[in-house]
Amino acid sequence: MVLDIDLFREEKGGDPELVRDSQRKRYKDVKLVDDVIDYDQRWRRDRFSTDNFNRLINLCSKVIGEKMKARCIIYLKKESVADDNTVPIDYMERLEALCADDIKGLKISQIKKLKNTIDQKLVEKRREMEKLEAKRHQRLIQIGNIIHPTVPVSDNEDNNRVEKTFGDIKTKKKYSHIDLCMMIDGFDGDRGTSVAGGRGYFLKGPLVFLEQAVINFALQMLHCKGFIALYTPFFMRKEVMQEVAQLNQFDQELYKVSFKIIAMPLLISNSFVFFQ
Repeated sequence: MVLDIDLFREEKGGDPELVRDSQRKRYKDVKLVDDVIDYDQRWRRDRFSTDNFNRLINLCSKVIGEKMKARCIIYLKKESVADDNTVPIDYMERLEALCADDIKGLKISQIKKLKNTIDQKLVEKRREMEKLEAKRHQRLIQIGNIIHPTVPVSDNEDNNRVEKTFGDIKTKKKYSHIDLCMMIDGFDGDRGTSVAGGRGYFLKGPLVFLEQAVINFALQMLHCKGFIALYTPFFMRKEVMQEVAQLNQFDQELYKVSFKIIAMPLLISNSFVFFQ
């Protein structure tokens, strides 16, 4: 789950220092927080500018309409098609601060020229906003959720605290599940690794039937409880996968299939059957 962008905005009640502290406790890059804030502030400034440009475009259209409706014959005769449509320099310098009175002082041809200029500025600002938003999001998705105060701070998982134990903790397993799989000759990891890589394996004999039995048991149990069984696709588009995984680490965490022509899809890890 990506953090709410308002958490990085102090004026919105956010607490950027809380996010920085959480990053430190994760032993992650704190600069990501500063980058998100920087890109967000620049994006918001551009958003303010685009709002002003939209306001000015509407204002120009309104003033042109008013001048045309006025049917001022004397004024229209003076303002021919060949009239100079140059917009005063000071208007361009304070473009975002123009008001209705400023625009009303221009000729129709000048207002049209001004409107075209604002249209171009608006397109440029929107492109810049898209770039800033993409950069902001790319860094935002790398920041983890806020760590709870009770979580031990350590860069080693061996230092994790035991929160709760259940059952007879003195009982020790004689064999691990890997040992049991090997004892019944139901698993071949060596061939799986050579064929599919580090995570590959073959199930053999009784384990194949055991897996199918567990799947069918789960399906029947959930079906009886009113769930609808779904057989999902094995591929997921990258923009969808990034909502649930950090794509900057997908080489280690996800399976991928490369194609020369079409966009690269991602294989869903452990995708079998999902329920809705």
